[in-house]
Amino acid sequence: MYIFDFEYDGLCLSDMGYIVCNFGSSGLQTISNGSEINFNTVSTFNGAKHELVSSEYRNCLTATFQICKNSCQDSNLEIRRDDFRDLTSWLNRKEFHKLKLISQDDAYTDLYFEASFNISRIEIDGKLYGLELEVTTNRPFALLEPRVITIKNLVINGTKTILDVSDEEGYIYPHMEIQINQSGTLSIFNELDNRLMVINNCSVGEVITLDYPIIQTSYNSHNIQDDFNWTFFRIVNTFKNKTNNLTISLPCIIKIEYSPIVKLGF
Repeated sequence: MYIFDFEYDGLCLSDMGYIVCNFGSSGLQTISNGSEINFNTVSTFNGAKHELVSSEYRNCLTATFQICKNSCQDSNLEIRRDDFRDLTSWLNRKEFHKLKLISQDDAYTDLYFEASFNISRIEIDGKLYGLELEVTTNRPFALLEPRVITIKNLVINGTKTILDVSDEEGYIYPHMEIQINQSGTLSIFNELDNRLMVINNCSVGEVITLDYPIIQTSYNSHNIQDDFNWTFFRIVNTFKNKTNNLTISLPCIIKIEYSPIVKLGF
């Protein structure tokens, strides 16, 4: 996939007058897709079989690419000192920021990473004409832009269905806002992972916010930490089943926001 531009922390490379380029390559590349899993095993039967005891992602995604001035915008391709300082100030940050890649085939549309850059200079005859960017992310995969699901439960013990579109088997703790429309005990049961979240003593008009591992309420009089069973709601999927069937005890409006996992690298 040919990347010609990117957006980092809300600013595009093209806005700065630069493009992604290559200062010399045969064009043939073998590129890791990320999501590299390390399988930890224990030998049994004198080495005849190795039992899987755990698995984990080995590394976060990294990549290296080069940038130069866009000759269509500036005929002088040398990068001046002040311009270099602007680029390093923008890209070489101590914290991870949102990175969106822009490619010719739109392969990265609606995807993002959280990343920062180390920078090397590309000089010709002592003059600076390009930068080599080594990008490091905080995950072994990409994320979809946040999905927002709104559930309007109008009855006691209503049932609703949501789909987890992540590529990764397992679960995600989403950000949740729950507006209570009837006093009582709120419970949300997810059939897929047999998990029950319970909050006692809820009041009409109360807004409860869950952002794992934190729970908050708009009513100061509600000691919600004592009324919560500390089983946070999760969005779940398996390879064969991405359907989350929910049973919700009280009439309420639930807003669920999460970023699905996409197993796509650079």
